[in-house]
Amino acid sequence: MKKQIIILGIIALIAGGCKVNLTKNKDTMTIDKLDFELLEEKAQKHTVAGQNYFEYDWTFTENGTETRIFGNKKDGFVMTQIPPKPAFFTIYKTYYPNGFIKYKGNYFGHKTSMTGVWEYYDEHGKLTHVINEDEKFGKFGYNEVLLFLHQQGNINIETGENRERFTLTYNVEKKQWGVDVMNVSYQGTRYLIDGETGEVIEKKEYQGGTQ
Repeated sequence: MKKQIIILGIIALIAGGCKVNLTKNKDTMTIDKLDFELLEEKAQKHTVAGQNYFEYDWTFTENGTETRIFGNKKDGFVMTQIPPKPAFFTIYKTYYPNGFIKYKGNYFGHKTSMTGVWEYYDEHGKLTHVINEDEKFGKFGYNEVLLFLHQQGNINIETGENRERFTLTYNVEKKQWGVDVMNVSYQGTRYLIDGETGEVIEKKEYQGGTQ
């Protein structure tokens, strides 16, 4: 129980404190929109072969959060934000070509499992609907999976060790977690876990790319 409290506290603290000054607030309403002036100033730009528009790409770190934004004014933009350790999630946002937010939410396990509330917007920045991705999980959720991996020595939820070396997927129909973890010596472990009980259905160890 103590470990579960630690996980939830870490997630809440970092998620609430992650703010990167790449978007503008308009009037008294908080509207998530890209700051194109800042992009023009800071981002790398190159012309797409045979096209008359630029591809933007900018990676920077602010307050320990690594942010990357890439895309163009024709197809839109993607922003990923990786909070400092020990967070085990990635913030993911997409933007319309005009710079207004399209949708945003969090991924767990190296951007393989959508978690928490995802918000969706129209092209004018108006919220249209939300989806709580956590509703698809069983009683053994992703926090419990993190605690399990910590107890097995695959990751460390207090330091963030190995957070970049595991993937986490969830089979909604079977209510099962699929987890792959690779250590620094490229020794991998694969788990199949019951999403209701936490029972390890299958465990397989492998070396490098041999699975």
